[in-house]
Amino acid sequence: EVVKLEPGKTLLLDGPASALVLSGRISVFGAELGPRRRVVARMGRRLPLEALEPSELEVVVGQGGSYSVVEGSSIPPSWLEAVEEAVSKPAPTRIMVLGGVDVGKTSLCTFLANLALKRGRSVGLIDADVGQSDVGPPCTIGFARVSKPVRDLSTIRAEHVFFLGDKTPSYMVERALDGLKEVLRAAEGAGVDFTILNTDGWISGPRAAQYKKAMASIFKPDLILALHRGEELNGVLKALEGYDVKSLEVPEFVRERDREVRRELRAQGYRRYLEGAKVVSVQLDWVDVEGWLPGSGLRLSRERLALIRSVLGRVPAFCDETPEEVVLVFEEPEELPGPEELAALERVLEKKVRPVLKGEEEGFLVALYGKDGRFLGIGIVVCVDYGRRAVKIYTPADVEAVSKICVGKIRIDRDGNEIERPELEREKGEGLTVPTPGP
Repeated sequence: EVVKLEPGKTLLLDGPASALVLSGRISVFGAELGPRRRVVARMGRRLPLEALEPSELEVVVGQGGSYSVVEGSSIPPSWLEAVEEAVSKPAPTRIMVLGGVDVGKTSLCTFLANLALKRGRSVGLIDADVGQSDVGPPCTIGFARVSKPVRDLSTIRAEHVFFLGDKTPSYMVERALDGLKEVLRAAEGAGVDFTILNTDGWISGPRAAQYKKAMASIFKPDLILALHRGEELNGVLKALEGYDVKSLEVPEFVRERDREVRRELRAQGYRRYLEGAKVVSVQLDWVDVEGWLPGSGLRLSRERLALIRSVLGRVPAFCDETPEEVVLVFEEPEELPGPEELAALERVLEKKVRPVLKGEEEGFLVALYGKDGRFLGIGIVVCVDYGRRAVKIYTPADVEAVSKICVGKIRIDRDGNEIERPELEREKGEGLTVPTPGP
């Protein structure tokens, strides 16, 4: 369908949909496009196409997509003022973007990056919104340079990726902060003079407020742009007293997405980084393993196996040991030890015992790294071959280059759909305390 768009009007493109500029000139978050240029809105995303001059667009809408034309600009005056202030700050500049879920953080980061580019700045983006990552796969903190105007941040390839392993930092606060430090070092070495930090939507409660304060303490922003509706950000803003904070309204064009849409957006992100994947085998003796993976520990001595036999009357299918725990792998659910047997095992072994079923490792999201610490890609655990001490992983990464496997807390299938496993326990206690450094 051909749509005529006059200056002063905006076409809101709800994905999946695309618009081809036939004539005229439009702007998407400050990125200008002329004839024969196409704009693509992914499922769950809304892009505002603003006419800079009389324009004609050919709009194609996919299933579930739509479009509408509205009066005026999609960018509120408060955004224009804040972004102008940000790009006018002397180099090097650091801008932190805050807000809950679906308030327009990604849109603001895109607009900010495009305007900074127009002003001749060298722009870098750190994406710490692990649940809805644009730069890097979901469950990661990524850094990328923005070298040209962009309509969708997910089209930028990450240059440095830290694998958190979960879709929220709330259970892994210390690890998330370590990840931010690592990615910030990569950004500092990239030669950019305008760095944007996009943050996650965890804003409720004192722990969230202290986490954002700790992020600010690490990033040291020159300006914080805070998007919020009503008083939802009050706790976070109170924790950030002492920083230069500018509160911004949530634009009308921003639409709220339900949990299923956000899950599907993550699935798209997983699929993008699993493209070309195949099942490969990695010898566990040849790589470092970070996180929980049965079979990656040390084999138990005969004496330790005898202690297990003395309690259970048998030895499980496989046993190994890490500094933290003894892992016992059983073939069938009825073989799992009861509470009394478990307590007796922990008493004689003098260590925490984790009984697991064979195959329980299937579906774990992993990140693969090379010797130089370079991110090689993500993968999915297919199974552990206990006899050969190897793990089979579905991944597009070069298996020969792998020197470290980081195991996450999320399970996904090969289509990128997250698998809910209620029996999978989170690491209790991790992230319950948050460092509270001052500004």
